Amino acid sequence: MNKNKNGVLKLVLAMVLCMGTTAGANSAQATCKGMGKQVEDTDLRFSLSHSQIPGELAISTHKLRVAGTQYKLESTSQAKGFLALLYSGQLTQKSEGLVDPQLGLTPLYYAEQRGKKPVAESMLNAETQRVLFKRNGESAPYEKGLQDRLSMIYQMSARLRCNGNLAVGDTLALRVMSTGRLGNEVFTLQKKEDVNLNFGQGDRRLNTLQFESKPEEPGDEIVRIWYAKDLNWQPVMIQIQDAEGKTLTQTLIGMGKPQP
Repeated sequence: MNKNKNGVLKLVLAMVLCMGTTAGANSAQATCKGMGKQVEDTDLRFSLSHSQIPGELAISTHKLRVAGTQYKLESTSQAKGFLALLYSGQLTQKSEGLVDPQLGLTPLYYAEQRGKKPVAESMLNAETQRVLFKRNGESAPYEKGLQDRLSMIYQMSARLRCNGNLAVGDTLALRVMSTGRLGNEVFTLQKKEDVNLNFGQGDRRLNTLQFESKPEEPGDEIVRIWYAKDLNWQPVMIQIQDAEGKTLTQTLIGMGKPQP
């Protein structure tokens, strides 16, 4: 496999598994009163594209289910075309936990699996109140409001349903667990804009808020997420930009349960 293909594959995997950010100023509250009521069942389908490669690289499906005080969230990405030649199998993320009436999503378990590789897991040990990282055997103190790399996307949706009246420059800060450590995810509202999406029945113009991460170090990726007010603040685009300016974008192509 040549260097360029390796770079594309690395960018694709980083994109689907979400992204790291740094702390920022003008921080808005990442929670709101009664946010648990704003978490709702969700079925979304995204098309994955790359700025340097023609065609569709993968289809990603996101499914969120709430049952009483519990939730299950899963993202599955299936490679297509060029990417399927480089990466076999599916990339899966799972997030499970509680829906707290005030805090919203409260993950207790998070897992990632790439193809046939072993599952990488993180979970809360209720007795010690520590997060255990099965991949490296390390642990960290559990923190109130902690998210994971998948739940944070839909935690931000719930936050916007509480109050989407944010100003450009406001930030939403989250403490997030991956499969090996805890980190900070801070997104800054860059702009309010209309975007056009096609759900198979012609273009639909949507009013969105675009959030963007700020690289912690030179060369880090920049991440952008667009949330659509017209779709009850569901994420409609997720984009990662590398140090060379190349972008990989997930674009919403469908909502609701897939037809048989």
